[in-house]
Amino acid sequence: MTSSKSINSKSRLLVLVAALVLWVGTAHAGRKRVVVLDFEGPSAEKFHSDVVKLIKKHHSVVSSDKWNAKAEELGADKVTEKNVKKLAKKLKVDGVVTGKVEKRRDEYIIRLKLRSGTTGEIIGSSVQTKADGPKLDSQAKRDLKDELVPAIDGLESNRDGGDEAEEEVAEEPRKKDDEEEEDGGKKSGFGRKKLMEGEDAAEEKSSRRKKDEENKSDEEEALATKKSDEEESSSRRSKRRKKQTEETASSDDGGSVEESADEESSTDTALNLSPAHRAVDAVVGLSFTRRTLNFTYASDLGKPPPGYKQTIPVAGAMLDVTLYPMAFGHKKGKGLIEGLGINVLYDQVLKINSQKKYLAGSGMQEVADLKTAESRWGVGAVLRYPLGQGPKAVVVGGSLTYGKQKFEVAQTLPNNEKTDIPNVNYTMISPAVFIQAPVAAKITLLADAAFHAITNTGDIQTPAQYGASTVTGFEVNAGIDYALSANLFVRVSGRYETIGFKFKGDPMSMTHTRDTDPDQDVTGAKDAYLGGTATLGYLY
Repeated sequence: MTSSKSINSKSRLLVLVAALVLWVGTAHAGRKRVVVLDFEGPSAEKFHSDVVKLIKKHHSVVSSDKWNAKAEELGADKVTEKNVKKLAKKLKVDGVVTGKVEKRRDEYIIRLKLRSGTTGEIIGSSVQTKADGPKLDSQAKRDLKDELVPAIDGLESNRDGGDEAEEEVAEEPRKKDDEEEEDGGKKSGFGRKKLMEGEDAAEEKSSRRKKDEENKSDEEEALATKKSDEEESSSRRSKRRKKQTEETASSDDGGSVEESADEESSTDTALNLSPAHRAVDAVVGLSFTRRTLNFTYASDLGKPPPGYKQTIPVAGAMLDVTLYPMAFGHKKGKGLIEGLGINVLYDQVLKINSQKKYLAGSGMQEVADLKTAESRWGVGAVLRYPLGQGPKAVVVGGSLTYGKQKFEVAQTLPNNEKTDIPNVNYTMISPAVFIQAPVAAKITLLADAAFHAITNTGDIQTPAQYGASTVTGFEVNAGIDYALSANLFVRVSGRYETIGFKFKGDPMSMTHTRDTDPDQDVTGAKDAYLGGTATLGYLY
């Protein structure tokens, strides 16, 4: 007879067992099946291993080799929505994690994306963290645990479809030894050997041995075939991975994002050739300039200075090269010294011809063609500083340039009269500031402003012309670069420069001698240049 106490004990035990089974089932159902694909970038394998270990604490991780083998089998190598959905259904995978590692100076940036196995779509935004060394530190692990693991928790289960079961290594049945097989039940006392005599027993034994040898041969052949298949499969996986690193594609709306190792290479190239890190910025092409020289003089001056005016810009050939010696090799981490450079500019007008009316010996007014030359050059030091990191970082900087700029016209007319257009040959020291702003993958905006400290002006300040004066100059440039390829681009820019004169009033100069009264009649002048450039550029 069973006591009430015994019945109660058994009931409690059954309740505990049922609760334990229910808890185990619920915990198992809550674990997602996730595959972590191979990462890209420096130290990718180490970070991949760390991420796998972290996810394994909370969910089941499917081997990336298994995923890759199935992808190769189905021709679904590229990571797209369609391919992820198809492969995940086959392998009963709930989520797929892809990763990319980028090294910036002394730290590593890790970016992870999670895709749903049921739809193939990217879940939310990418998860980003950083580490000081080539492995996940404690802070990075906390970041992924706080952001990636909850995202995996919320994945929809993908277990209701597919034809791939969990991989299980089956234990091979133990082979009977020859003695047992020959006996066929000797230990039970009813072995067949006991019932067979003479030649029949010998023939039976010989037949079995022959069959064993055939089976052994078949097993060896099967093992060799299996090994060959594994080697071939390994070769195919190696080729597939190599192919993946040669392919890259992306979509801005996240609809069909294809990730590959070329993306990392492309990012490095873009960074190395960005305004913040390029070692060479060189352009060659055409310039266009229109000059205007105006004088400020008294309104009652009978013979005002004629000045100079071009109605149509004249074309020139120009070369503008900026080199950053410490940026060659594109080794990061050099700091401010990487931004030290040197700039060389040369601009020569190809053909220019000035004209002026004069009174010929016949008494008729004619037009004289006057030989004219115009050029400028400069050499200076440059310092750039990026306001941020990455290929789209805005760059600001400054420069200090020594240069010359001249505009010379023949000083004598055919009737031997003076041309009355003073020549200029400026020597200047020019501090400047600039900004370079990448606004798109192929477009960069440029702007700079300079002050010209004029140390010499040429003939215009001689006593025979307008004498001593105070001279100041300013120049602004604005342009746009458009990339044709990684290293080639076109640059279009505009330029305005003005140099102002305030004559001190030498009584023996033309500030006083253009008429007969002793007062100063000419008080100043403005020499202005308006133009632009159209050039082809090279980056390194």
